[in-house]
Amino acid sequence: MSKENDILIVDDSETNLVLLEAILEDDGFKVQKAYSAREAQELLHKSIPDIILLDLLMPNENGFDLLKKLKVNKEFMDIPVIIVTAFANDENRVIAKELGAIDVIEKPINIPDFLLKVNSALKNGDIK
Repeated sequence: MSKENDILIVDDSETNLVLLEAILEDDGFKVQKAYSAREAQELLHKSIPDIILLDLLMPNENGFDLLKKLKVNKEFMDIPVIIVTAFANDENRVIAKELGAIDVIEKPINIPDFLLKVNSALKNGDIK
């Protein structure tokens, strides 16, 4: 079954990008990768994804910085964003939700749960 959904993964770790890309492509998604917030913004001006998976800790601009920019831009504000981070503590979860993320997934990911949340976000626009 081809989902034909476009997903943008933003993470400065090659290992994380390759892992998430493989998981998502195996589940039928089309994946774009960005190694930084700046690269993500460049890609967004070329193609609008159906969802963004965003790491928090990145050099220069972190995930929160990018999330803030996305949510104040009329062109990007409706794209669902899921934070995927090793630092899914209560404080970061609250900040992520306040800034407009629909969920926070902790690394290392649980693959079935991860795919369930991504599919739910794409189907419903949020996490149920």
